[in-house]
Amino acid sequence: MISATVKIYLIAVHTSLAGLLWGLDTGSIGAVTQMAQMDKSMGRPSTGTLGIFVSCILLSASISSLCSGYVADLLSRKYAIMTGGLIFSVGAVLSASATSYPMLFCARLITGVGQGQSISVVTIYLCELAPHRIRGTVATMLQMLITVGIAAGFFIAYGSSRLHSSLAWRTPFIVEAAHGAILAFGMLFVPHSPRWLVQRGHFDEAKSVLRSYRDSADIDEELLSIKGSLEEESTQQASFREVFAKRYIKRSILGIFIMAAMMLSGVDTVLYYAPILFAQAGFPSQRASFLASGVSGIVNLLCTIPAQLWVDKWGRKIPLVGGGLAMSLCYLGIGALYATYGEKVNGEVRINGKAPQWAVIALIYLFIGNFAWSWAVVVKIYACEIMPTRLRAKACAIQQLANWMVNFAVTLTAPMFLRASPSGPYFLFCSATFFTSVICYLFMPETKEKSLEEIEELFEKKAEFSEALQVTAQQQIVF
Repeated sequence: MISATVKIYLIAVHTSLAGLLWGLDTGSIGAVTQMAQMDKSMGRPSTGTLGIFVSCILLSASISSLCSGYVADLLSRKYAIMTGGLIFSVGAVLSASATSYPMLFCARLITGVGQGQSISVVTIYLCELAPHRIRGTVATMLQMLITVGIAAGFFIAYGSSRLHSSLAWRTPFIVEAAHGAILAFGMLFVPHSPRWLVQRGHFDEAKSVLRSYRDSADIDEELLSIKGSLEEESTQQASFREVFAKRYIKRSILGIFIMAAMMLSGVDTVLYYAPILFAQAGFPSQRASFLASGVSGIVNLLCTIPAQLWVDKWGRKIPLVGGGLAMSLCYLGIGALYATYGEKVNGEVRINGKAPQWAVIALIYLFIGNFAWSWAVVVKIYACEIMPTRLRAKACAIQQLANWMVNFAVTLTAPMFLRASPSGPYFLFCSATFFTSVICYLFMPETKEKSLEEIEELFEKKAEFSEALQVTAQQQIVF
């Protein structure tokens, strides 16, 4: 007999295939753009075309993520993930069969719709299904599968680059399409979120889900707690406007800020364009830069494992503040090395000297490792869990929109920025991560070991205290 906890972990692994899809694309796309076989099929892209090709998936994903809240509330969390997987597969198949860059652009836009739809809802689903004692560990499964996908994507591209035909760059897309189909088919066999069922008035079915996925006997108490947190649903429909109502605006802004800052850290610039970064740092050959990129995927994966195991013990604040400071120091070191030893030769950035080259490579790996154990794991969990159940889907859609849009802007401009200034990008990302760490230290309440209902109560009390202070201050001004 499989225990309830094991069943939840199995569901988490399957639904987190949405993260694997993202990781496979992130890990392989940079290598794909550097393949000679793709240049032979499509022609060598300009820097602008390269940026558009890599980043256009993020543009459609951002729009899709905004709609994902409506879809998740209307169809359910379960079917929202399923439809996202199907759309992703269609886009990946079209990418694999493309014969020109315009076709690739359209295919990646379709892929982005599926990617934004599925990945935006997975964290909501897992946070709502898992009991609070393992909620952080379960929700980080998404990030674990992202890192697995990134590492796998690097090495799939490294392996397929040895093929002499256009299959070299088409193979990664074929692999992505297959995994998207697996995700969609498997969603037929997972339960609905109990909180979504309560929202829809299906109390008996919600109780049945809780009974199947809880080891404890306090199912009735948890069901009553969920009902209590959703009392307003019967009289008022959740809306995007309400996310920014006075009662919720502070936590909404906090969630949007940290989700946007996550991408302003430049992590996807490092992952998407890893072959370019390692070529600039002293790996001029295609295969050497691909292999170094694969090693970064392994570092990313290995450093995610401790966070996966101990996120519920560490809490949320320590990884966000400590990880951000560590990342900013890595960027500061890389920027200083490029400012001192970097130069432009024939329009390409290079760094002189073996010692500075190896130092840059080591700092890139250190940055990836620090991101993996901290922001990569905690940001999405925290942004999701601080919102009330009835607003969670719409709030997370807005948060994911901010995440994708910032990522799109950074990824689109990164190739030009990396070639225009040896040190500028790294100092920019250093400033962004340091500023975010300071904001999190000053304004972020800890949510460790609290149920979603307890977190709601925590923020409600803070809001009531703030309002009381304002009233008191106004009375003192009057007198």
